[in-house]
Amino acid sequence: MKRSKKLLFLVMFCLLSLGVTSCMSGGTQPARGWSGVAFGGDAVYTGSMEGEVISVGLDSRIMAWTHEFGSMSSGGFMSCGQTSSPVAIYGTPVVTEELVYIGIYSGKIYALNAITGKVRWVYPKEGSIGSVIGSPVVVGDIVYASSSDGRVYAMDTTYGELEWKSDVLDEKLWAPPLVTQDAVYVSTFDGHIYSLSLKDGSLLPWVFESEVGFVSSTVFCRDQDVVVIGSFDNSLYAVRYGESEPDWSFSGDSWFWASPVAQDGIVYAACLDGKVYAINSDTGGLVWEFDSEEPIIASPVLEDGRLVVVNESGNIYVFDINSSTVDNNMMPIKAMSIEVEVKGAFCLHDGVVYVRGQNNVLYALDIDRGMIDWQLPLDIE
Repeated sequence: MKRSKKLLFLVMFCLLSLGVTSCMSGGTQPARGWSGVAFGGDAVYTGSMEGEVISVGLDSRIMAWTHEFGSMSSGGFMSCGQTSSPVAIYGTPVVTEELVYIGIYSGKIYALNAITGKVRWVYPKEGSIGSVIGSPVVVGDIVYASSSDGRVYAMDTTYGELEWKSDVLDEKLWAPPLVTQDAVYVSTFDGHIYSLSLKDGSLLPWVFESEVGFVSSTVFCRDQDVVVIGSFDNSLYAVRYGESEPDWSFSGDSWFWASPVAQDGIVYAACLDGKVYAINSDTGGLVWEFDSEEPIIASPVLEDGRLVVVNESGNIYVFDINSSTVDNNMMPIKAMSIEVEVKGAFCLHDGVVYVRGQNNVLYALDIDRGMIDWQLPLDIE
């Protein structure tokens, strides 16, 4: 079996163990998906467990609109037989001034009106591409998305017309692409980081190849002009464009499934070993760590000198990144919990954390008061 197939099987197994899909009596499918939450204007947007994108007004604290994508047939490896279930949403909505962009598991990318939820465009208009697991990326007037058919797609933001699609880069692409002013970068399960032309998606000369596959999406550290990415060997790697060897690597005790975040020379990385690591982006040395004691799937978020981390058990930790440490250990300045599983990305706005639990409830937590401000069930009657 090829390395990429082995890694894909390993990822599927991990996703099953994390609860993406499971079997229930009678062959029915449970609610699926782990869409994140995004802020835009005066609302937050998320994908529900029932296959809708939902807009929730921050002033009204009620659903402003919902858009349902219908159902899809499922069966085989990741289910208990042929069934019909809501379309799963694993990515986080991307919100601009006018539109909300989302990719869905049935292989389409939508642009919805941010005020009304009506469809502005859908790509492709007919048929589908491979399942879209990662979030779209919007840069300028182009939407970029990775697909499980192994390609990266670029569409114009206004009409959804295809600008280009890449060659097949791997059997499946799940991580969102990284778009810089020079190129589009995409990581693969079989251990490649490809650089693509912004103009037409063609392969650029530089390709980074590793002995092991990559599990997280890439993050660009402008301070050192490197990309940082998590690998299946439980390590983070910092890779410089044009180089064949990483600048540095940092090892945890499990996968760095969540994408790291970087600021002011520090990479903040959450790991499935339950720890949060602060790493010097120049040397790869440990600055500090904190053990949450539960796997962390969602990426950390930075705002105004505070780092917020949510682990799989729904425990939320707030760190002052300017605080001093003791023996390389950092303690949170606030800790709270929604006591519900969390797998999707969360957002932080004006000191409030918005997170969707796997119970299909949206929570708003005031991090200064250290408590839940309000919550809203997303089930549609």
